[in-house]
Amino acid sequence: MRKKNLPPKRDSEENRSRAFNYSLKYLSYRARSVKETYDYLVRKNFIEDTINSVLKRLIDLKFLDDEQFAKQWIESRQKHKGKSKFILRRELRLKGLSNDVIEPLLKEAQDDLETARILFDKKKRILGSLPKEEFKKKMGGFLQRKGFSFGIITKLLRKD
Repeated sequence: MRKKNLPPKRDSEENRSRAFNYSLKYLSYRARSVKETYDYLVRKNFIEDTINSVLKRLIDLKFLDDEQFAKQWIESRQKHKGKSKFILRRELRLKGLSNDVIEPLLKEAQDDLETARILFDKKKRILGSLPKEEFKKKMGGFLQRKGFSFGIITKLLRKD
């Protein structure tokens, strides 16, 4: 159990090594952004100099790469969770990525209409037996919660 209010760990070779090892373990579960890793090391009570030195080393060794992280995040969340670009943009900003990194990758990503169509077809198997009005209401709400615009939702509901 971790003790609260410990003084920050001073910058030493031993603490840099410890912070680096903590970071490697943290990164072993899934890819992380630089900000996520920074915040993690702050929670582990390392000081700024130690953290910056470790982050630089992780970036140099290609363990941290915000652009690669964002690409993987977008691809995964569109494919497995059916998230819209609007939601993805918000999630990536929360992960500490800048618009300069996010926007070009979202332009390359799968179109929202295509992502919504795939989701629509999957969900239709479940909701397809409902009366038409109830189906439209439930499907519209579902797609809206995934972050799709009214225009895309309307387009999909009309085609059905």
